[in-house]
Amino acid sequence: MSVFNLGKPEMRIASTKTFSRALAVVGLTAALGASAALAAGVFSPFAGNWRGSGRISDVNGKSESLSCKSKMAPAPDGIAMSLGLVCASDSYRVDFHADLYTDGQNLRGTWSETTRSASGNVRGLIRPDYISARTEAPGFDADIVIRVVGGKRLDVSLNAHGTSVNRVQVSMRR
Repeated sequence: MSVFNLGKPEMRIASTKTFSRALAVVGLTAALGASAALAAGVFSPFAGNWRGSGRISDVNGKSESLSCKSKMAPAPDGIAMSLGLVCASDSYRVDFHADLYTDGQNLRGTWSETTRSASGNVRGLIRPDYISARTEAPGFDADIVIRVVGGKRLDVSLNAHGTSVNRVQVSMRR
C-alpha cells in the first residue's frame, strides 16, 4: 500500500483534480507575484513616505539643520517614479519635485524646485538601492545621490553649483 493512497478510485480522481487545481492556483499566484515584483522595477526600494533631518550648507560656510519629508511613488509599470522632497530650516526651504524614467540602468526625467521657480532636466544611473543623477538648468546644476540603506533608511546628498546653497545632506526613515 502506498503512503499516497487516497482511498477509493473515484476519490483519487477527485483529489487529483482538486490537487491539480490547487497547484494551478498556487502557480498562478506565484507568477502574478513575480510579475508584480518585476513591474515594480528598480524604483521599488525607494517607494514610500520618508521623514528625517540633515544639514544644508551655503557657499559662505554657513550650515543649518534641516527637517525633511519625501514621497516617492513608482508607477506600476516599473519604469517611472514621481519624487517629492520638501526640506526646511530657519533660513531655507526646498520644495523639489521630479518625474523620473528608467530603462533599468539609465535615468532621465525633469525636475522643478517651486520656491525658486527653477526647473530642468535630470540624467543619471540607477542601481538597486542607488540613484546617481545630475540636474541641470540655466545657471545651475547639481549632483544628487540617493541611497536606500538596509531597506529602512534613505540618504540624500546634493552638491550644487551656481547657487548660494552648495550642499545638502539628509537621512530619512519610512
